Amino acid sequence: MSRRRHDRNPLGQGAFHRPASRHIPHTPEPAPSSAVPPADNPLIEVLRPALRSDDPTVFWIAAAPLVVELADLRHHPEELPEGVDLMDTFLEINVAETTALLHMIAAMCPDEDLRSRARVGLTSRRQPMPPQISGLADATITDTVAITDEVGENLMVELTLPRGVRAVLIAYIPRAPALFVKDAFVVGAPMEEVLHRYREIMASEGSSLDEALEVVAPADARTRLGQALALTPADEGTAGSEEQWPMLRPFVEFVVGLMPAGGTGYDEDDLLDGAPLPTSERPPWILEDGTDLVAEFTASAHAAGLERVETAADLVAYMMVVLGGGLGDPLAWNPELAEWLLTDVLPTTPILSEDQAAQVPSILPPLVAWSLERTGEDPSVIAQTLREITPLLEQFPVRRADPRMRAQRLEEQVDLALELGDPSALRLADLALLVGGFDVLAELDTTPLPTERLPLEQFPDNLRDLAAEIDAHLVDGVSALLAGQPAPDQTAELLTACRRLLARIAELDDAVLRRKASTRNTAAAIVSLIARGNELMGYAPAPLHEKDLRRAFDLRSNPSQRARNLAEAAALPHRWSGIALADPGLLLGTARAEILRKQDVLREQDPLAGPGAMGRRS
Repeated sequence: MSRRRHDRNPLGQGAFHRPASRHIPHTPEPAPSSAVPPADNPLIEVLRPALRSDDPTVFWIAAAPLVVELADLRHHPEELPEGVDLMDTFLEINVAETTALLHMIAAMCPDEDLRSRARVGLTSRRQPMPPQISGLADATITDTVAITDEVGENLMVELTLPRGVRAVLIAYIPRAPALFVKDAFVVGAPMEEVLHRYREIMASEGSSLDEALEVVAPADARTRLGQALALTPADEGTAGSEEQWPMLRPFVEFVVGLMPAGGTGYDEDDLLDGAPLPTSERPPWILEDGTDLVAEFTASAHAAGLERVETAADLVAYMMVVLGGGLGDPLAWNPELAEWLLTDVLPTTPILSEDQAAQVPSILPPLVAWSLERTGEDPSVIAQTLREITPLLEQFPVRRADPRMRAQRLEEQVDLALELGDPSALRLADLALLVGGFDVLAELDTTPLPTERLPLEQFPDNLRDLAAEIDAHLVDGVSALLAGQPAPDQTAELLTACRRLLARIAELDDAVLRRKASTRNTAAAIVSLIARGNELMGYAPAPLHEKDLRRAFDLRSNPSQRARNLAEAAALPHRWSGIALADPGLLLGTARAEILRKQDVLREQDPLAGPGAMGRRS
């Protein structure tokens, strides 16, 4: 369902609404209460149509990101203009929209202080509220089911509010390589209507809802969803629908809290076995009459000057797959299509080896010329097309080598494994993501990182004092963090990894270091990324937890927002669960040893598991 039609909202696009943008509207500066009339406040403009909608879910969807933002800014006041308290803004503007928002905060904000302030504020509000707002405190769970597929399940929870308001929360939970919430959205309809629509969709695809449907006890649903949420870091974007998830997370956690505790969750037996892959159709380079276009090209005069024809043939076949799948014609070259391939597809695809990618600039011109000549295109058009793609070809190696392109390739390698529905391939791709690719995984060793100082000479002159201050906090914080741990000798290694990450951030995007933020907070965020990426901190069996980090750096809250910004600046790839540093130079020797141990276990369980597994299986 994560890649099939039933993963989408079963009631269609018109069945639920969403904010026009994922960006959370910020209050103007200075505070809106003193500068902008409530009617013209951009926050009010976002909430007003949501509050007036007939769909009970629309306001939940619009307000949930604000609940997240409010809780985050509560712990990061430096991101607001001086003297501005966002919660005070909501309390001071006494209109229906902010009253409704206070109801949301009181019900589901993760910060107890903010919940308390919202409840107090509501005592003076008199605006009438629709039942989906005022009735949140009285919501109950009336039905819980799951629809399973070959990769995971859609866990579905029906909420009933006063005056007959019903809605269904749908959370998609893959079960390999680890449990996590990949997507979640809420539909303003009763469970029977949602299931009826699923039944129709699945029947049209030749499958049966009854075979995939499981009635789940509410306590079991709570435990399952709670397990998946616990493995879905709150401070990381998750590759979901991007319509509601992960912004809807506080609402999902609110729903979990409505269900009874004590249920049974997932265990090792729930990890999925490999499923047979569908038989592939005729490849696009083979015409109906049996003509092999790849063989025809490699035998043509256009390909006479190419080296390593076999490698060229694989690359040509891949580009014909892209063209055939997207346009229905593997020879349909034009400048716009070439630009799309060279800027969006080929730099990020995990299918090509580095050797194949290096041959793109030499292979593409003769392939384009041969393809257009074969389809009868005028020579002047062919020449113009080649002239237009020449600068793109010159830029391609640099674009392919860009750290952000590399991160996207690693992410898409995992997505490809998920498409295959093969748990072994998926877990192997996740291990490759952790170290930076299959080629790196094949050469991985367990030598401890050397002791290194921070290379201040590599920093811009106007950043060196700031970097030195961050480094001083790193030294003190790491020492305090590892004090009393079983392996205190990891202090030097951890410091080296943190310093390397700091230097990398300065090289790729030093603007993030210039933003207003305390150097102590920045140092703690760097340690958080490195410790979590080495599985030293996080959920059990990790020996360290967020409270240990806060204690070591004398912080009142976890530096999650700062860590997000730094991870983005360092071009770290996104991972479903946890942090992927994607660089053995940032991994401690013990972490690399554990990754190799997991790879050995995979190979024992599945002899085909290895860097070439996806190619063999596809």
